[in-house]
Amino acid sequence: MRVLAHLDDVGSSQGSVEAWRALRAAGVVRSASLMVPCPWYPLARDDWHTDPAQDMGVHITLTSEWSAYRWRPLIGSAGGLVDGEGFMHRRPGDVLAQADPAAVADEIEAQIARALADGIRPTHLDAHMGTALLDPFVWTLIDAGKRHGIPVLACRDLSPLIRDVQVTGFDPGYVSEVIAEVARQGWPVFDRFVIGFCPDDMTMDAFLNRLLSEAGDGLIYYGMHADTALGMDAFAPHHTAPRRKEYELFRDPASADIFKAAGAEIVTWRDLA
Repeated sequence: MRVLAHLDDVGSSQGSVEAWRALRAAGVVRSASLMVPCPWYPLARDDWHTDPAQDMGVHITLTSEWSAYRWRPLIGSAGGLVDGEGFMHRRPGDVLAQADPAAVADEIEAQIARALADGIRPTHLDAHMGTALLDPFVWTLIDAGKRHGIPVLACRDLSPLIRDVQVTGFDPGYVSEVIAEVARQGWPVFDRFVIGFCPDDMTMDAFLNRLLSEAGDGLIYYGMHADTALGMDAFAPHHTAPRRKEYELFRDPASADIFKAAGAEIVTWRDLA
């Protein structure tokens, strides 16, 4: 088993940037992606410039899920990209129902272009809450990847992610076409997407052991959300504990032993390239 241990949501909070700095220093979690429309993106950008060898992608962002803390599209409110409050929709299903695919394409390009203009050289493109991996948006994402020469996340089994972000009526029929196109580009194809937040009554190391034992063989994408949780009580109190648990575990280099015990080799996007 090979596992890409990946930190999502860098730039969504101050704590996410601080966590990423600590995790990559520990050397276990060495891949991440940043959210360009978020208020803490400039801090993540500046952190990238202190360490431009880091394995950093663009976490294409089309949703803004919290209640007391929101963000807006880079291109503005045109094309059904925003809700009645003027922020990105909260759920992927709302984007599917209301956003014009052409506007989504413009927003995807704007986020990549902003990162490139800021001097960041992304190693990959993936999707916040999986929204940009849904049909029809994923084809725009792949086109952007081709245009800029940046690999796009593709996985044979997206069901854990779809279940986690609650996309109703999801039809996976298009995924095989995505896999074929990604393979034609010579980009990595993952076998399974693993995601989840540690329950309150379980330790993070026990939870990670369970995730790895259930992941199966092959190339596994493990999406995590470690955060120092600084200020998170103000907008997502229910996420403070699980994200802090991930941060506490993976900032310790000894957390690599959990992967080793499961027979898992940790890889990065740079390794796969």
